[in-house]
Amino acid sequence: MKLSPHQYLTRRTLVKAMGIAALALPGLELFERSVKAQTVGKKSKYIVFCYTPDGVNQSKFWPSGSPDNYTLSPILSPFEKYKDKLLILGPQMNGSSPVGNSGLTYFAPVAQHQAPVTLTARPGHDGAALGLPYLPNQLTADNRLEKGPSIDQLIAKAVKGDSTFGSLNFGIHPRGGDTPSDINYQEDGKPLSRLESDADAWDVMFGSMMGTPPGGTPSMTPANKLSAVTDFLHGQFSQLRPTLSAADRQTLDSHLNSLSVYEARVQKRLTDQASGVGGVACSNPTRRAVTGDARTGADTETLTPFFMDMVATAFQCNLTKVASVSFGYPGGGDAGGLRMPWLGFTDPMHFISHHAGDATRLDKYAKMSIWIAGQVAGLMDRLAAIPSASGTGTLLDETTIYWFNRHGDGDSHSNTHLPNVILGGTGGYFEVGRWLQMPRTNPTQVLISLANAMGVDVPSFGEEGLMATSPLSGLSA
Repeated sequence: MKLSPHQYLTRRTLVKAMGIAALALPGLELFERSVKAQTVGKKSKYIVFCYTPDGVNQSKFWPSGSPDNYTLSPILSPFEKYKDKLLILGPQMNGSSPVGNSGLTYFAPVAQHQAPVTLTARPGHDGAALGLPYLPNQLTADNRLEKGPSIDQLIAKAVKGDSTFGSLNFGIHPRGGDTPSDINYQEDGKPLSRLESDADAWDVMFGSMMGTPPGGTPSMTPANKLSAVTDFLHGQFSQLRPTLSAADRQTLDSHLNSLSVYEARVQKRLTDQASGVGGVACSNPTRRAVTGDARTGADTETLTPFFMDMVATAFQCNLTKVASVSFGYPGGGDAGGLRMPWLGFTDPMHFISHHAGDATRLDKYAKMSIWIAGQVAGLMDRLAAIPSASGTGTLLDETTIYWFNRHGDGDSHSNTHLPNVILGGTGGYFEVGRWLQMPRTNPTQVLISLANAMGVDVPSFGEEGLMATSPLSGLSA
């Protein structure tokens, strides 16, 4: 294809001129759109969203004592060693009991079984943010999935930089019953797929780093592929240049500069994958064995720590700066949710959450939450063992973890006293090591605060009764 000297050089005409080779660089954006990010003195470099459905045993979740002198509850006890990196977003308390509609509380009616309702929004033409107020039931025609991306995807777009993936999303038995645990939504509002098996996660993240498969044929390395494609594009650019007007040559030079920036980013990523951060190599990541029958839920005991390994390694290898892990799915009657047979019973979480005050179910309810808390603490252990790239501190010091729940108490599907906590060093952004007792508070404000912690400016989020136009005050250091 030959371009006229009087033809304006658009991306479409350029790609036609370049041919199919241009499509071999999926990360190359010749006309890049900037994403607004804040410049802050203290900022988190990584963030993890950990979602658990079906609420908690409230009597076993909140600390005892006073905000100035408190003891962690049984469910929060796995975080004892990280008490100075724990920010508990609690309700006001009357002795050991939460007060009325205090704490994180949804301000709008929401369905009893659904994914976390405020993890969706998209900037509108008027500068406001449109969001998804609730999903009445994700399997009915009442879905409102056209409203835009989730907060983690807004953050991912802004902070991806030279990372391989914008985000990595893992799901531990995330589908079943009447509602899957969808928490990640793309630009058009449709749920993003998650990595649900150890094999899929390993292949997506490290397949290109593992060398030639047994009995297989050696393939081109990522570096060789990059070199071959970009060499071709540079050659095509050179042939086009004499046919263009001065204005279009200036545009073409801008494209060449973008290509050079892209090459530098990919080369850095390949180097990071080989050397890791902080001098900790990740060219040969360790693969934890996953065992147990998926039909009984027994595999969850080893699949969960495997996924936590993958999150820590992804940060270490600069594969991503944003990750999510969802635990089970809400709903599904007596068969719904995660099973944990290694705890000595096979009742699923949704069944247990409808405890009706029964002491035996409440005890099982707490034990399941304690085990999940232990897995989040295990992720903190992994991050704490990896030095940061700056040479001071660890990846845990640079990471924000948001462990959150859709319900307060699963028995009544309550929308108040949400048992949500922020963990990690957060890059010094949040003042951690505290138990906050808050009045009735919109959870959407926390989401804006999390985006701000990652250096991303989100002026408003959500809509109708769930909309917030500011972060939650009193969280930052």
